[in-house]
Amino acid sequence: MIEALKKLSRNTLFRLSLLGAFLFAASLMIVAASVYYATVTSELRRIDRLVETEHSEFQKIFDEQGFLAVEREVTIRTASGEGLYGLVNDIITIGNLTSQNVTKEGDQLPLVTGLQPDQFTKVPFVYSNPESDEEDLQDRRARALVGPIRTENGIAAILVVGRDVEATMRIGVRVRNAILLSSAIALVLGLISSFYVSRRFTRRVEAFNKLADDVRSGNLERRAPRNHSEDEMDLLAEHLNAMLDHIDRLMKAMRYAGDSVAHDLRTPLTRLRTRLESAALDLGDTAEADTLFSAAEDASELLQTFDGVLRIARLEAGERRELLTDVDPKPMLDDLAELYEPACEDAGLTFTSDIESGIMVLADRGLLSQAVSNLIENAIKYTPKGGKIHLEICKNKVGQTEISIIDDGPGIPPSDRERVKERFVRLDKSRTLPGSGLGLALVDAVADLHRADFVMGTGLGTTDESPGLKATLVLPRRKNFKH
Repeated sequence: MIEALKKLSRNTLFRLSLLGAFLFAASLMIVAASVYYATVTSELRRIDRLVETEHSEFQKIFDEQGFLAVEREVTIRTASGEGLYGLVNDIITIGNLTSQNVTKEGDQLPLVTGLQPDQFTKVPFVYSNPESDEEDLQDRRARALVGPIRTENGIAAILVVGRDVEATMRIGVRVRNAILLSSAIALVLGLISSFYVSRRFTRRVEAFNKLADDVRSGNLERRAPRNHSEDEMDLLAEHLNAMLDHIDRLMKAMRYAGDSVAHDLRTPLTRLRTRLESAALDLGDTAEADTLFSAAEDASELLQTFDGVLRIARLEAGERRELLTDVDPKPMLDDLAELYEPACEDAGLTFTSDIESGIMVLADRGLLSQAVSNLIENAIKYTPKGGKIHLEICKNKVGQTEISIIDDGPGIPPSDRERVKERFVRLDKSRTLPGSGLGLALVDAVADLHRADFVMGTGLGTTDESPGLKATLVLPRRKNFKH
C-alpha cells in the first residue's frame, strides 16, 4: 500500500491534477470568503456604524433638550422594536434591555460589568426573554455600543444602544459551513479525478515503456496500441509506430546486406586459405612455403574477425534473448576451469577457482560460456609468467550473481575500462600481441543481451605497475529480469 502511494506521488500527472484541485479549492474558498464578507462582515460593520450614529444622536438630544428628552426618546425607540436600548444612572433604569437576561457573549457576566463608564465600548452580547419559552427568543446574539451621556461636569447616565444580529450570525454560520463543505467536496473530487486521470494516463505510458523495452530487446514487431481517439497520446502512438516501421525496414535491409556480405566474403576467403595451404604443402619445407602458411593464417584471422563482428551485431540486436533459460552455471564453469587449468600451467601461471553451487541464472549457456572463455583467455594472454588467475562465482549483497576472472597482470587503467569495450580498440601495450580487439566487445554484447553489467576493477596485483584486473559479469536477479 505504501509503495503504491509512493509510486502514485511520483506520477507527474497526478501531482499536476492534485495541484489543480488544490487551486480550485483555494479559489472556491476565496470566492466563498468574499461572499461571507459581503453578507456578514459588511453587515456587522454597518450595524456598528449605525449604533455609533444613534448614540451620537442621543448625546445631541441631551445637549439641546436635556435628560428628560433622552428618556422620552429611549422609550419611543424601545416601543418601535427596531433596536435594543438601556439607559441607566443612579435614579432610573429604562429600555427593553432591562427586562432581558443580558450577558456578555461567551461569558456569564452582566453586560456593563468591567467596562469603564466614561469610555465608549463595542460589546457583543447574548440576551434572552425570561418570560418566554420560545427557543427563538433564547440566547439571541447582539452587538451594542456602551458609553456615557456626558454633561459639562460629568456623566448623566450610561446608554446602551444595540442591534439584534442573530439572523446575520446564522447566515454567517451557514456561509462558513458551506465554505468548508464545498472546499472538502472539491478536494475529494479533485483527489478522485487526479487518481482516475493519472491511472488512465499511466496505463498508456506503461504501454509505451513496455513497447520501448520490447524493441530494445530486439522485438521489432511490437507496436504501440492505439484507441483512434486522435488525442495527443494516440497521435504519439501513430508516430512511434511509423518510426518503428521505418526502423524495422532499415534493420531488415542491414541484416540482408550483412548476410549477403558474409556469404559473399566467407566463401572466397575460405578458398583463398585452402589454396594458400595447398600451395605451401606443394612447396615443401621452403621459405616460400612458410610465407604461404603465414598468409593462410592471416586469412583465417580475417574469417574469425568477420565472424566476431557479425556475432556482436546479432547479439546487440537481441536476436537470441528469447532463448534465455534457467541455467546452473556451476557445471559450465567447472568445465572451463578444467579446460584452462592446463593452458595456464603451460603458460607458467597458477589457476584457481571458487565456484559456488545452488546458483541459478537466466542465461544462454553457450553465450555465457563464450564470454567467460574470452575473459580467461585475455587473462592468460596478458598475465606475465608466474602470475595468478582466479575464477569465482558468488551472490552479492543485493542477490545478483557475479562471475569474476581476477589476475595479477598489468590491468587496465580506469580511464580506458569503458573504451576497451568498443570494437577493435586495443591499448598500446597490447598491440604487439595477437588479437583483433573484439574479445571484450563480445563480452559486453553478451552482458547486454543478459541485462547484465560488465564491470572491471583492480585485480590481485600488489604494485602500481601490475595492479591486475578483475573482470566481472553481474547478472540480474531472476525476478528483476525483463524479456
